[in-house]
Amino acid sequence: MGRAQPWLSDAVECLARSRAGLITEHGRIGWPELLRRARDLAGVLPHAPHGWVVPADGSVRSVIGLLAVGLADPAPRWLLGDPGRYGTGESFGDALWVAGGGCAAPETVVGVTYATATSGTTAAPKLLFGRPDALPDAVRLYTDGMPEYAGAEVFAACSGLDFAAAFYMVVMPALLQGRDLLLFAPNRWDVAARELAGRPGICLAAPALAVLGARAAAGATYGGTSIVPAGGGLTFERAERITAGFTGCGFLTMLGSTETGLLTVGREVREDGHVGEPLRGKPVWLEDLDANGVGTMWTRGPDTRFAVTGGRLLTRADGATSAGDLAHHDAGGTGFFLDGRTDDVIKVDGVSVYPGAVAAAVRTLAGVVDAAVSVDRGGPADRITIVVVGDTTEERVRRACAALPQPVVPHRVLVRTAAEDAYNERGKVLF
Repeated sequence: MGRAQPWLSDAVECLARSRAGLITEHGRIGWPELLRRARDLAGVLPHAPHGWVVPADGSVRSVIGLLAVGLADPAPRWLLGDPGRYGTGESFGDALWVAGGGCAAPETVVGVTYATATSGTTAAPKLLFGRPDALPDAVRLYTDGMPEYAGAEVFAACSGLDFAAAFYMVVMPALLQGRDLLLFAPNRWDVAARELAGRPGICLAAPALAVLGARAAAGATYGGTSIVPAGGGLTFERAERITAGFTGCGFLTMLGSTETGLLTVGREVREDGHVGEPLRGKPVWLEDLDANGVGTMWTRGPDTRFAVTGGRLLTRADGATSAGDLAHHDAGGTGFFLDGRTDDVIKVDGVSVYPGAVAAAVRTLAGVVDAAVSVDRGGPADRITIVVVGDTTEERVRRACAALPQPVVPHRVLVRTAAEDAYNERGKVLF
Protein backbone atom coordinates (compact mmCIF):
# COMPACT_ATOMS: atom_id res chain seq x y z
CA MET A 1 0.00 0.00 0.00
CA GLY A 2 2.92 2.36 0.60
CA ARG A 3 3.60 3.89 3.99
CA ALA A 4 2.84 7.53 4.71
CA GLN A 5 6.06 7.84 6.74
CA PRO A 6 8.71 10.00 5.00
CA TRP A 7 11.11 7.69 3.14
CA LEU A 8 14.11 9.88 4.01
CA SER A 9 13.55 9.61 7.77
CA ASP A 10 16.35 7.13 8.42
CA ALA A 11 18.88 9.11 6.33
CA VAL A 12 18.36 12.53 7.95
CA GLU A 13 21.02 12.10 10.63
CA CYS A 14 23.53 10.80 8.09
CA LEU A 15 22.95 13.75 5.76
CA ALA A 16 23.11 16.26 8.62
CA ARG A 17 26.57 14.97 9.65
CA SER A 18 27.93 14.38 6.16
CA ARG A 19 30.90 16.33 4.81
CA ALA A 20 29.91 15.37 1.28
CA GLY A 21 27.34 17.04 -0.95
CA LEU A 22 26.12 17.86 -4.43
CA ILE A 23 28.79 18.73 -7.00
CA THR A 24 28.03 20.42 -10.30
CA GLU A 25 30.07 22.49 -12.72
CA HIS A 26 29.09 25.49 -10.57
CA GLY A 27 30.66 24.13 -7.40
CA ARG A 28 29.74 22.16 -4.29
CA ILE A 29 26.87 22.46 -1.80
CA GLY A 30 27.03 20.27 1.31
CA TRP A 31 24.28 17.87 2.29
CA PRO A 32 23.61 19.72 5.58
CA GLU A 33 22.81 22.92 3.67
CA LEU A 34 20.70 21.08 1.08
CA LEU A 35 18.90 19.32 3.92
CA ARG A 36 18.18 22.63 5.65
CA ARG A 37 16.63 24.13 2.50
CA ALA A 38 14.61 21.00 1.86
CA ARG A 39 13.31 20.92 5.44
CA ASP A 40 12.11 24.50 5.10
CA LEU A 41 10.27 23.56 1.91
CA ALA A 42 8.84 20.30 3.24
CA GLY A 43 7.57 21.99 6.42
CA VAL A 44 5.17 24.22 4.47
CA LEU A 45 4.37 21.92 1.55
CA PRO A 46 0.63 22.06 0.91
CA HIS A 47 -1.51 19.16 -0.22
CA ALA A 48 -1.57 18.51 -3.97
CA PRO A 49 -4.27 16.14 -5.28
CA HIS A 50 -1.94 14.31 -7.68
CA GLY A 51 1.32 14.95 -5.86
CA TRP A 52 4.41 16.84 -7.01
CA VAL A 53 6.73 16.96 -9.98
CA VAL A 54 10.45 17.06 -9.13
CA PRO A 55 12.51 18.50 -12.01
CA ALA A 56 15.01 16.00 -13.39
CA ASP A 57 17.56 18.45 -14.80
CA GLY A 58 20.28 17.71 -12.25
CA SER A 59 20.25 21.23 -10.84
CA VAL A 60 20.47 22.22 -7.18
CA ARG A 61 16.70 22.83 -7.15
CA SER A 62 16.02 19.30 -8.42
CA VAL A 63 18.00 17.76 -5.55
CA ILE A 64 16.30 20.05 -3.01
CA GLY A 65 12.92 19.05 -4.45
CA LEU A 66 13.81 15.38 -4.19
CA LEU A 67 14.87 15.82 -0.57
CA ALA A 68 11.70 17.79 0.21
CA VAL A 69 9.32 15.08 -1.02
CA GLY A 70 11.34 12.59 1.01
CA LEU A 71 10.97 14.66 4.17
CA ALA A 72 7.34 15.80 3.87
CA ASP A 73 5.01 14.34 6.48
CA PRO A 74 2.67 12.77 5.52
CA ALA A 75 4.57 11.45 2.52
CA PRO A 76 3.16 12.75 -0.78
CA ARG A 77 3.06 11.16 -4.19
CA TRP A 78 5.74 12.51 -6.52
CA LEU A 79 7.12 12.15 -10.01
CA LEU A 80 10.66 12.77 -11.26
CA GLY A 81 10.41 14.31 -14.72
CA ASP A 82 9.74 17.41 -16.80
CA PRO A 83 7.49 19.95 -15.00
CA GLY A 84 6.48 21.37 -18.37
CA ARG A 85 4.99 18.06 -19.42
CA TYR A 86 3.62 16.79 -16.11
CA GLY A 87 3.02 19.89 -14.00
CA THR A 88 0.08 22.27 -13.93
CA GLY A 89 2.37 25.29 -14.23
CA GLU A 90 2.10 26.14 -10.56
CA SER A 91 5.45 25.95 -8.78
CA PHE A 92 6.28 25.85 -5.10
CA GLY A 93 9.59 27.15 -3.84
CA ASP A 94 11.05 26.92 -7.37
CA ALA A 95 11.89 23.28 -6.62
CA LEU A 96 8.55 21.50 -6.97
CA TRP A 97 5.60 21.77 -9.34
CA VAL A 98 2.01 20.75 -8.69
CA ALA A 99 1.41 17.55 -10.68
CA GLY A 100 -1.40 17.35 -13.20
CA GLY A 101 -3.94 14.57 -13.48
CA GLY A 102 -2.09 13.12 -16.47
CA CYS A 103 0.66 11.76 -14.25
CA ALA A 104 -1.56 10.03 -11.72
CA ALA A 105 -0.98 6.36 -11.02
CA PRO A 106 -3.42 3.86 -12.57
CA GLU A 107 -6.78 3.78 -10.76
CA THR A 108 -6.05 0.34 -9.32
CA VAL A 109 -3.03 1.71 -7.42
CA VAL A 110 -3.64 3.01 -3.91
CA GLY A 111 -1.26 4.47 -1.37
CA VAL A 112 1.87 6.58 -1.67
CA THR A 113 3.82 6.18 -4.93
CA TYR A 114 6.67 7.74 -6.86
CA ALA A 115 7.32 7.57 -10.59
CA THR A 116 10.13 8.20 -13.03
CA ALA A 117 9.42 9.39 -16.56
CA THR A 118 11.65 7.34 -18.83
CA SER A 119 11.53 7.40 -22.63
CA GLY A 120 14.38 5.03 -23.54
CA THR A 121 14.84 5.13 -27.32
CA THR A 122 11.37 6.54 -27.97
CA ALA A 123 10.09 10.08 -27.85
CA ALA A 124 7.09 9.23 -25.68
CA PRO A 125 7.97 8.88 -21.98
CA LYS A 126 6.34 6.18 -19.90
CA LEU A 127 5.67 6.59 -16.20
CA LEU A 128 7.00 3.79 -14.00
CA PHE A 129 5.55 3.61 -10.49
CA GLY A 130 7.08 2.26 -7.29
CA ARG A 131 6.84 2.66 -3.51
CA PRO A 132 9.13 5.35 -2.06
CA ASP A 133 9.45 3.56 1.29
CA ALA A 134 11.27 0.74 -0.58
CA LEU A 135 14.08 3.01 -1.81
CA PRO A 136 16.34 2.57 1.26
CA ASP A 137 16.05 -1.21 0.88
CA ALA A 138 17.02 -0.91 -2.79
CA VAL A 139 20.20 0.96 -1.89
CA ARG A 140 21.05 -1.65 0.75
CA LEU A 141 20.63 -4.30 -1.93
CA TYR A 142 23.30 -2.59 -4.07
CA THR A 143 25.74 -1.87 -1.26
CA ASP A 144 25.39 -5.39 0.18
CA GLY A 145 25.82 -7.00 -3.24
CA MET A 146 28.58 -4.85 -4.72
CA PRO A 147 31.68 -3.82 -2.73
CA GLU A 148 32.20 -1.01 -5.23
CA TYR A 149 28.96 0.57 -4.04
CA ALA A 150 29.67 0.09 -0.37
CA GLY A 151 33.07 1.77 -0.65
CA ALA A 152 32.32 4.56 -3.14
CA GLU A 153 32.93 8.12 -1.97
CA VAL A 154 31.45 9.73 -5.07
CA PHE A 155 28.57 8.76 -7.38
CA ALA A 156 28.55 10.47 -10.78
CA ALA A 157 26.20 10.64 -13.78
CA CYS A 158 25.87 12.77 -16.90
CA SER A 159 22.22 12.05 -17.70
CA GLY A 160 18.82 13.26 -16.56
CA LEU A 161 17.76 12.13 -13.11
CA ASP A 162 14.62 10.52 -14.50
CA PHE A 163 16.76 7.98 -16.37
CA ALA A 164 16.11 4.85 -14.29
CA ALA A 165 19.77 3.82 -14.12
CA ALA A 166 20.90 7.27 -12.97
CA PHE A 167 18.14 7.52 -10.37
CA TYR A 168 18.70 4.10 -8.83
CA MET A 169 22.39 3.49 -9.36
CA VAL A 170 23.77 7.00 -8.68
CA VAL A 171 21.33 9.46 -7.11
CA MET A 172 19.75 7.20 -4.48
CA PRO A 173 23.01 5.59 -3.23
CA ALA A 174 24.67 9.01 -2.87
CA LEU A 175 21.67 10.59 -1.18
CA LEU A 176 20.80 7.81 1.26
CA GLN A 177 24.44 7.24 2.26
CA GLY A 178 25.44 10.89 2.43
CA ARG A 179 28.17 10.51 -0.23
CA ASP A 180 29.21 12.99 -2.91
CA LEU A 181 26.72 13.23 -5.78
CA LEU A 182 28.32 14.49 -8.99
CA LEU A 183 25.92 15.60 -11.73
CA PHE A 184 27.56 16.95 -14.87
CA ALA A 185 26.76 17.71 -18.49
CA PRO A 186 28.19 15.40 -21.18
CA ASN A 187 30.50 18.25 -22.30
CA ARG A 188 31.92 18.79 -18.78
CA TRP A 189 34.00 15.68 -18.25
CA ASP A 190 36.70 17.93 -16.83
CA VAL A 191 34.54 18.25 -13.69
CA ALA A 192 34.07 14.48 -13.45
CA ALA A 193 37.76 13.75 -14.05
CA ARG A 194 38.78 16.09 -11.27
CA GLU A 195 36.37 14.63 -8.71
CA LEU A 196 36.93 10.96 -9.57
CA ALA A 197 40.73 11.06 -9.69
CA GLY A 198 42.28 9.12 -6.84
CA ARG A 199 38.94 8.36 -5.15
CA PRO A 200 36.72 5.27 -5.03
CA GLY A 201 33.68 6.10 -7.07
CA ILE A 202 30.90 5.05 -9.45
CA CYS A 203 30.43 6.81 -12.79
CA LEU A 204 27.41 6.05 -14.95
CA ALA A 205 27.77 7.07 -18.60
CA ALA A 206 27.06 5.81 -22.08
CA PRO A 207 30.24 4.15 -23.42
CA ALA A 208 30.43 6.59 -26.33
CA LEU A 209 30.38 9.49 -23.87
CA ALA A 210 32.88 7.81 -21.53
CA VAL A 211 35.28 7.58 -24.49
CA LEU A 212 35.02 11.35 -24.84
CA GLY A 213 35.53 11.71 -21.10
CA ALA A 214 38.75 9.71 -21.27
CA ARG A 215 40.34 12.59 -23.15
CA ALA A 216 39.75 14.89 -20.18
CA ALA A 217 40.88 12.26 -17.68
CA ALA A 218 44.37 11.61 -19.06
CA GLY A 219 47.16 12.31 -16.59
CA ALA A 220 45.58 11.02 -13.36
CA THR A 221 44.91 7.59 -11.87
CA TYR A 222 41.45 6.10 -11.40
CA GLY A 223 42.09 2.76 -9.73
CA GLY A 224 39.03 3.18 -7.53
CA THR A 225 36.64 4.25 -10.29
CA SER A 226 34.03 1.82 -11.62
CA ILE A 227 32.47 2.85 -14.93
CA VAL A 228 28.87 1.70 -15.33
CA PRO A 229 28.16 1.64 -19.11
CA ALA A 230 24.62 3.02 -19.35
CA GLY A 231 22.59 1.53 -22.17
CA GLY A 232 25.12 -1.19 -22.97
CA GLY A 233 27.35 -1.03 -26.02
CA LEU A 234 30.64 -1.51 -24.17
CA THR A 235 33.02 -3.13 -26.67
CA PHE A 236 36.66 -4.16 -26.31
CA GLU A 237 37.72 -1.18 -28.43
CA ARG A 238 35.73 1.27 -26.32
CA ALA A 239 36.97 -0.26 -23.09
CA GLU A 240 40.57 0.21 -24.24
CA ARG A 241 39.93 3.85 -25.15
CA ILE A 242 38.20 4.52 -21.82
CA THR A 243 40.95 2.92 -19.73
CA ALA A 244 43.58 4.80 -21.73
CA GLY A 245 42.26 7.96 -20.09
CA PHE A 246 40.72 6.65 -16.88
CA THR A 247 43.89 4.76 -16.01
CA GLY A 248 43.24 1.76 -13.77
CA CYS A 249 39.43 2.02 -13.82
CA GLY A 250 37.16 -1.01 -13.83
CA PHE A 251 33.73 -1.72 -15.29
CA LEU A 252 30.44 -2.83 -13.79
CA THR A 253 28.47 -4.15 -16.75
CA MET A 254 24.84 -4.39 -15.73
CA LEU A 255 21.65 -5.50 -17.36
CA GLY A 256 19.24 -3.01 -15.88
CA SER A 257 15.75 -3.17 -17.32
CA THR A 258 14.14 0.23 -17.10
CA GLU A 259 10.95 -1.30 -15.76
CA THR A 260 12.34 -3.85 -13.33
CA GLY A 261 15.53 -2.29 -12.01
CA LEU A 262 18.91 -3.97 -11.70
CA LEU A 263 18.86 -7.56 -12.87
CA THR A 264 22.41 -8.85 -13.37
CA VAL A 265 25.96 -7.59 -12.96
CA GLY A 266 29.37 -8.57 -14.34
CA ARG A 267 32.90 -7.19 -14.29
CA GLU A 268 34.15 -8.49 -17.61
CA VAL A 269 34.05 -6.65 -20.92
CA ARG A 270 32.36 -9.05 -23.34
CA GLU A 271 30.89 -8.76 -26.82
CA ASP A 272 28.92 -12.01 -26.90
CA GLY A 273 25.73 -10.77 -25.23
CA HIS A 274 26.59 -12.14 -21.78
CA VAL A 275 25.10 -9.84 -19.13
CA GLY A 276 26.47 -11.32 -15.93
CA GLU A 277 24.85 -13.01 -12.97
CA PRO A 278 22.03 -11.95 -10.63
CA LEU A 279 22.96 -9.53 -7.91
CA ARG A 280 23.05 -11.23 -4.51
CA GLY A 281 19.64 -10.86 -2.91
CA LYS A 282 17.95 -10.06 -6.24
CA PRO A 283 16.43 -13.27 -7.66
CA VAL A 284 16.28 -13.55 -11.45
CA TRP A 285 14.84 -16.50 -13.33
CA LEU A 286 13.51 -17.57 -16.74
CA GLU A 287 10.00 -18.73 -17.57
CA ASP A 288 8.28 -20.08 -20.69
CA LEU A 289 11.48 -21.44 -22.25
CA ASP A 290 11.33 -22.33 -25.93
CA ALA A 291 13.14 -25.14 -27.76
CA ASN A 292 16.32 -23.02 -27.82
CA GLY A 293 16.29 -22.48 -24.07
CA VAL A 294 15.27 -18.83 -24.48
CA GLY A 295 12.77 -17.58 -21.92
CA THR A 296 11.33 -14.46 -20.37
CA MET A 297 13.29 -12.93 -17.51
CA TRP A 298 11.47 -12.36 -14.23
CA THR A 299 12.65 -10.69 -11.04
CA ARG A 300 11.48 -9.21 -7.77
CA GLY A 301 12.96 -6.85 -5.21
CA PRO A 302 12.66 -3.37 -3.66
CA ASP A 303 13.85 -1.64 -6.84
CA THR A 304 11.11 -3.08 -9.04
CA ARG A 305 8.14 -1.09 -10.24
CA PHE A 306 4.62 -2.45 -10.13
CA ALA A 307 2.68 -0.20 -12.52
CA VAL A 308 3.30 1.65 -15.77
CA THR A 309 1.48 4.07 -18.03
CA GLY A 310 2.48 4.37 -21.68
CA GLY A 311 4.36 1.07 -21.65
CA ARG A 312 4.17 -2.63 -20.89
CA LEU A 313 4.88 -4.32 -17.58
CA LEU A 314 3.94 -7.75 -16.29
CA THR A 315 3.30 -8.02 -12.55
CA ARG A 316 2.00 -10.76 -10.28
CA ALA A 317 0.52 -10.87 -6.82
CA ASP A 318 3.73 -12.43 -5.45
CA GLY A 319 5.71 -9.31 -6.44
CA ALA A 320 7.32 -10.85 -9.52
CA THR A 321 7.83 -8.42 -12.40
CA SER A 322 8.86 -8.78 -16.04
CA ALA A 323 9.31 -6.29 -18.85
CA GLY A 324 9.56 -9.01 -21.47
CA ASP A 325 13.35 -9.31 -21.65
CA LEU A 326 14.40 -12.57 -23.32
CA ALA A 327 17.53 -14.48 -22.34
CA HIS A 328 19.10 -17.91 -22.03
CA HIS A 329 21.45 -19.34 -19.40
CA ASP A 330 25.19 -19.58 -19.86
CA ALA A 331 27.01 -22.91 -19.60
CA GLY A 332 27.32 -22.55 -15.82
CA GLY A 333 23.58 -22.03 -15.40
CA THR A 334 23.97 -18.92 -13.23
CA GLY A 335 24.55 -16.13 -15.74
CA PHE A 336 22.55 -14.98 -18.75
CA PHE A 337 22.92 -14.16 -22.41
CA LEU A 338 20.44 -11.47 -23.51
CA ASP A 339 18.41 -12.25 -26.64
CA GLY A 340 16.05 -9.26 -26.94
CA ARG A 341 12.49 -8.43 -25.93
CA THR A 342 9.28 -10.34 -26.49
CA ASP A 343 7.82 -7.35 -28.33
CA ASP A 344 10.76 -7.38 -30.77
CA VAL A 345 10.92 -11.06 -31.76
CA ILE A 346 11.03 -11.39 -35.55
CA LYS A 347 9.02 -14.15 -37.21
CA VAL A 348 10.65 -15.54 -40.38
CA ASP A 349 8.67 -18.33 -42.04
CA GLY A 350 7.07 -19.04 -38.67
CA VAL A 351 10.41 -19.31 -36.85
CA SER A 352 11.40 -16.88 -34.08
CA VAL A 353 14.53 -14.82 -34.72
CA TYR A 354 15.86 -12.77 -31.81
CA PRO A 355 17.07 -9.18 -32.38
CA GLY A 356 20.02 -9.86 -30.09
CA ALA A 357 21.24 -12.60 -32.44
CA VAL A 358 20.95 -10.27 -35.44
CA ALA A 359 22.83 -7.46 -33.68
CA ALA A 360 25.51 -9.91 -32.46
CA ALA A 361 26.10 -11.14 -36.02
CA VAL A 362 26.51 -7.59 -37.29
CA ARG A 363 28.90 -6.70 -34.45
CA THR A 364 31.31 -9.39 -35.64
CA LEU A 365 31.96 -7.46 -38.85
CA ALA A 366 35.34 -5.75 -39.10
CA GLY A 367 35.10 -2.06 -38.23
CA VAL A 368 31.74 -2.33 -36.41
CA VAL A 369 31.70 -1.16 -32.80
CA ASP A 370 27.96 -1.46 -32.11
CA ALA A 371 24.64 -2.44 -33.67
CA ALA A 372 20.97 -2.24 -32.71
CA VAL A 373 17.80 -3.67 -34.21
CA SER A 374 14.24 -2.37 -34.17
CA VAL A 375 11.05 -3.90 -35.56
CA ASP A 376 8.12 -1.94 -36.97
CA ARG A 377 4.90 -3.95 -37.01
CA GLY A 378 2.70 -1.12 -38.29
CA GLY A 379 2.38 -2.48 -41.83
CA PRO A 380 1.25 -5.75 -43.40
CA ALA A 381 4.70 -7.26 -42.74
CA ASP A 382 7.38 -6.74 -40.08
CA ARG A 383 9.91 -4.13 -41.13
CA ILE A 384 13.39 -4.40 -39.62
CA THR A 385 15.78 -1.49 -39.19
CA ILE A 386 19.42 -2.07 -38.28
CA VAL A 387 21.58 0.81 -37.09
CA VAL A 388 25.32 0.15 -37.26
CA VAL A 389 27.98 2.25 -35.56
CA GLY A 390 31.44 2.05 -37.09
CA ASP A 391 33.23 1.67 -40.42
CA THR A 392 31.38 -0.75 -42.70
CA THR A 393 28.91 -0.76 -45.58
CA GLU A 394 25.23 -1.57 -45.99
CA GLU A 395 26.15 -4.40 -48.33
CA ARG A 396 28.29 -6.13 -45.68
CA VAL A 397 25.54 -5.77 -43.09
CA ARG A 398 22.98 -7.33 -45.40
CA ARG A 399 25.34 -10.23 -46.18
CA ALA A 400 25.78 -10.88 -42.44
CA CYS A 401 21.99 -10.96 -41.98
CA ALA A 402 21.58 -13.30 -44.96
CA ALA A 403 24.15 -15.69 -43.45
CA LEU A 404 22.18 -16.19 -40.21
CA PRO A 405 20.77 -19.69 -39.56
CA GLN A 406 17.39 -18.13 -40.21
CA PRO A 407 18.17 -15.39 -42.80
CA VAL A 408 16.84 -11.88 -42.13
CA VAL A 409 16.20 -9.20 -44.77
CA PRO A 410 16.36 -5.69 -43.22
CA HIS A 411 14.03 -3.03 -44.53
CA ARG A 412 16.62 -0.35 -43.72
CA VAL A 413 20.30 -0.34 -42.80
CA LEU A 414 21.72 2.85 -41.33
CA VAL A 415 25.49 3.16 -40.92
CA ARG A 416 26.81 5.88 -38.62
CA THR A 417 30.55 6.39 -38.64
CA ALA A 418 30.66 9.03 -35.88
CA ALA A 419 29.94 7.47 -32.49
CA GLU A 420 29.23 10.90 -31.01
CA ASP A 421 26.19 11.21 -33.31
CA ALA A 422 24.94 7.64 -32.84
CA TYR A 423 23.74 7.75 -29.22
CA ASN A 424 21.51 9.82 -27.03
CA GLU A 425 22.73 10.96 -23.60
CA ARG A 426 21.37 7.76 -22.05
CA GLY A 427 23.49 5.49 -24.19
CA LYS A 428 20.70 4.36 -26.50
CA VAL A 429 21.37 3.98 -30.22
CA LEU A 430 19.39 6.58 -32.17
CA PHE A 431 17.09 5.13 -34.82
